[in-house]
Amino acid sequence: MADNKGPLLGGGCLVTLGLPLIVVIVMILGVLGNWNASAASCETSDAGESSPFAWPTEKKEISKQWSDESGDSHKGYDFDVKEGSKVFAAGDGKVVSIDNNEIQIEHGEGIQTRYLYLKSISVTVGKDVKRGDQIGTSGSHDEDSPGMTGAHLHFELWTQQDNGKLASVKLPDNPFGDAKPASSGCSCANQNLTGANNEQQAFNYLVQNGYSKEQAAGIVGNMIAESQVQPTLLNDGTPTGTLTSPADAVNTGRAWGLVQWYPASKMINAARGANIDDATIGSLAFQLDFVRKQLIGEGPLPEKGAGDAVKATTTYNDAAYAFGRYFERFSMDPNAAEYNNRRANAKRVYEKFAGSAPAGGADGGGGCGAGSGNIAQVAKGLAWPQDGHDGVAASIAKPEYVAAMEEYNDGSSGDDPYSDCGRFVATVMHMSGADKDYPNVGTDVQRNYLESSGKYLSWHSIPPGGMQPGDILNGPGHTYLYVGPWGDGNGYNSASASLHGHVPEASNLYSVGEQFTVYRLKNAPAPTTTTPKPN
Repeated sequence: MADNKGPLLGGGCLVTLGLPLIVVIVMILGVLGNWNASAASCETSDAGESSPFAWPTEKKEISKQWSDESGDSHKGYDFDVKEGSKVFAAGDGKVVSIDNNEIQIEHGEGIQTRYLYLKSISVTVGKDVKRGDQIGTSGSHDEDSPGMTGAHLHFELWTQQDNGKLASVKLPDNPFGDAKPASSGCSCANQNLTGANNEQQAFNYLVQNGYSKEQAAGIVGNMIAESQVQPTLLNDGTPTGTLTSPADAVNTGRAWGLVQWYPASKMINAARGANIDDATIGSLAFQLDFVRKQLIGEGPLPEKGAGDAVKATTTYNDAAYAFGRYFERFSMDPNAAEYNNRRANAKRVYEKFAGSAPAGGADGGGGCGAGSGNIAQVAKGLAWPQDGHDGVAASIAKPEYVAAMEEYNDGSSGDDPYSDCGRFVATVMHMSGADKDYPNVGTDVQRNYLESSGKYLSWHSIPPGGMQPGDILNGPGHTYLYVGPWGDGNGYNSASASLHGHVPEASNLYSVGEQFTVYRLKNAPAPTTTTPKPN
């Protein structure tokens, strides 16, 4: 078990009334910047860290300032942008309200930002967002003077006053700065965990955050041995299957959590001191990020030595030993019995999940594989890894896909766009960088392009040597992608949307040589494999 702590994050209740304005600014900077306490937060670059907020639009200029002078009230900031322009979250937080084309995001510590007069909204209530994430598009509204009229975004900051109520407040000068880069090594779409169970979610998370599949399997193999990847498992005498809340574990003097921090109070009290609630402390997402930060040397008890040892490995056997030896602090003898179980766990994890792992880390590319050229990996990052996601709304689609549609296709325009099969294939081709000229929409238009562009090989049957991940299937009225084995273990090997039917999700290969012709990009990436490396 690891005698470790996670990162110590800031805290304290923010009450703004009567405080000097510079103190208010520093407190807001702490909450929205380096001291952010949301679960599973990402690493950010230095850009923009000195600014309380990220720019909420691509136009980095305030058109109308906050005003409450001479009876002319404009308690917010206006941005002169065209209707349909992207709108971004100003800081990490949770969406707490969507009403009348307005989004409200709670940032903790009594701080809230509001985005008004939106044309489209791509998040849902309860959704965790990160600084710089797209949350919708701007609309049009005629405000009373001195506010703007016509197309623009209206942004407001609300803070908790000493009477307990929220009120709109003004900050001096320009409170905005750059967001973190889009490809920061973070998981797709705000660290949302993907996978059919805790083991797969932990594996995918680690791969998306810079670990090779072998290294991720070695770490998860240890987590299985420690806690069965149960973030609220208490050690020593707890009946099998019993989960223990942070409140019940904190004073036991026993090991607890995903990697069995010992004693439990070290990890729990550090998080509570940062004003993290117990529900978050006990979550898989928060504890995975706790471990990640330890391994890169952050927090009051960093474990960078263990992290470096894992990063130096190339096989899941070696990764399982490195994590057990340097993080969990077991025997130096690599042949010790304790390691046999962990290596066996790592082997099983690798063989089960490596073939369906999302892009990221050693696989190259940015968030969700953007720019990687890997068609199959991007498709798997944007589609649900199981079926049953019937419906056409953005709220049903994977958040990664909603964001990708805004950036790499035509967003919310068109007829049920999030269920459009052609838009899904085109978005994958654009985002991966494999073919940025691929037509945005229309299976017939796309078929003509596939036949005439000179970029693709084609077969009206299974290709010689078999299907390869990244192959496009196109036929009358439908198109989808072959991605290789993936998903939640039900034999899925493809990804598709269905207009008016369902958003992108896992599916199976069908009707090859009948309805569908197979098209393969001539410079397509090599197919992935589920065969483990020699150990």
